[in-house]
Amino acid sequence: MTNPLFIPTVLDAPPRTMLTEADAWRIAVAIEAELAPSTRAMNAGAWRQWERWCRGRGLDALPAAPEALAAYLTERAEAGLTFGTLDGYCSGIAHRHHQEGLSDPTADVVVRRVRRGLRRIMGVAPRRQAHPLTVSELAQIVSRIDTGRPIGIRDRAVILLGYASAMRPGEISALNIEDLITKPTGILISVRRSKTDQDAHGQLVGVARGDNPLTDPIRALDAWLKIRPAGPGALFTRVIYPGSLTTVRIGARAVSRLVQQRANSAGFDGIPVTGHSLRAGHATTAAVNGAPIDRIAAQTRHRDLGTLLNHYIRPAEALAHTTSRDLGL
Repeated sequence: MTNPLFIPTVLDAPPRTMLTEADAWRIAVAIEAELAPSTRAMNAGAWRQWERWCRGRGLDALPAAPEALAAYLTERAEAGLTFGTLDGYCSGIAHRHHQEGLSDPTADVVVRRVRRGLRRIMGVAPRRQAHPLTVSELAQIVSRIDTGRPIGIRDRAVILLGYASAMRPGEISALNIEDLITKPTGILISVRRSKTDQDAHGQLVGVARGDNPLTDPIRALDAWLKIRPAGPGALFTRVIYPGSLTTVRIGARAVSRLVQQRANSAGFDGIPVTGHSLRAGHATTAAVNGAPIDRIAAQTRHRDLGTLLNHYIRPAEALAHTTSRDLGL
């Protein structure tokens, strides 16, 4: 764990503060929990990239000279990085300076003007979005999975439950068996923490039984639960070749990877299918089928309806309502 900025100050404080090393450690743990693990990892990666660039230029990474940071951003933009990636780099660099008690170079007027200019030049839309899977595409993928082996049973359950629930790969990975509540018409899933619920208030997600045995998420989940190692803990666990079941939780990257691999095996290797394609496919398909935005938002747990509209619903409506169909082409 990296020590927060003021922990050494606490330890060096005059005796009258009566603070011990144990006090300092508990404070450090609380401060460390301020950021999600994924955010810490992103900041650390951004800082490594910045340090590497500075070494190549013979510059000091800390503190960062605003002019050097401006040069770094423009060079990285020319190399093809997206504006969102550059924004993430700035966040990581700013975070490290805050930790060290130094002024934030990203707040400098030169850097701010460069970032505004790059935003106008590059735009902020992601260059390549995850392909939203349709139900027929989903059926094509799961139909190619060999459910005669434990890993096939698990992967089919992960894909169908992820699609039906509109959960993120990290949320699927974090599920425990205790998070499932069985109902006559389906299941309720307790999402203990998510991207939009960092304080872990908890959210409930419903998944209904399907009509098609091939794509029914509850049927697929039941098949996995029959072979999953007994006991509490992770819902989806690792399977070691050729078929040994473990109690070790699969990670978010493993969820994304298995979706990609199963899609590629089904002939989707030329399409950007990722772990997010399940969630995107749910939202887009629901919109095409006439589900109102408030119901979709309740399922996906989007706090920003603009994101839901612009990324999922409007693209689907644009193709469904295009007047190019009326041109007689």
